[in-house]
Amino acid sequence: MVKLINAEFRKIFTTKLWWALLIPALVLSLLWAWAASALTSGIADEVNRSTLFQQADISFEEVSWSVIALARGMNISSIFPMVFGALGMASELSRRTITTTFLTAPSRVSVLGAKAVTYLVWGVVFGVVISVGVSVGTLFGSDSNYLPNAADWMLTLVAGVLMCVLWTLVGLGFGALVGSPVGALVSLLVYALIIGPVLEVFLANSGAAGLEALAGLMPNGSANGLTSSTAAALLFDQIQTLVLDQGGVPASADVKENFDEVMRLAAGAPGAYSLWVSGLVFLGWTAIFFGTGMLRNKSRDIT
Repeated sequence: MVKLINAEFRKIFTTKLWWALLIPALVLSLLWAWAASALTSGIADEVNRSTLFQQADISFEEVSWSVIALARGMNISSIFPMVFGALGMASELSRRTITTTFLTAPSRVSVLGAKAVTYLVWGVVFGVVISVGVSVGTLFGSDSNYLPNAADWMLTLVAGVLMCVLWTLVGLGFGALVGSPVGALVSLLVYALIIGPVLEVFLANSGAAGLEALAGLMPNGSANGLTSSTAAALLFDQIQTLVLDQGGVPASADVKENFDEVMRLAAGAPGAYSLWVSGLVFLGWTAIFFGTGMLRNKSRDIT
């Protein structure tokens, strides 16, 4: 298995794909987080200067609003590890280069297992690089008062890295299932950038309880829910603490639910569930795509 994993890493390093995706992932995450944090800071400043809040003697200047930028940056940049995973398997199947590997390895299962381990590691690499990008972008674009503390910052990034790892495995499984680089790439990008976001907004705002629940159960919604739900929970806890410190009363369940919905929408995950529910749902989608892709290649004709 170790030799097969080493072989997989050599295959990756002999191509330009890894750095051709890592560089734009870093740039996009930085610029997106920069813009999102600057916009968030501007809106927060206007709210704090509003007459209503000043008359009520309420100030949210110490709330970590920029955690929304961290979540949004991680969410949009996760398309790169997804593409990396999809092309990793689909390209080999399309060019028949995997034939030699299948014929010389002890079994196909060992080959597919080595690929899984290799791309899991690369998912972590992409997640860390994207985390660096969104962190730098948030630092540049945000007012220092709105930056989260180290623990909250790290928690959001860890959720983002986990999302990148799972998207990499989803892409790997989908590429293995489709077997065509173009087909896998187009399908995943159209869903992740167009169909998924539009459908989730529609479902989350449909007004029907059954349809609203579906938004957070979709692959895109559950994936983005990892970071967005983390951000929403952190913001609610901070605001709740401020209100209580100023003599207010604890928020009701309905208020908390409405606040979470607005914050998750702002962070790019309308209708998402809590961190743990979103994680389990997306883990389930990962198992489905990865599992079916790997099973398909246990018996695929490689001649």
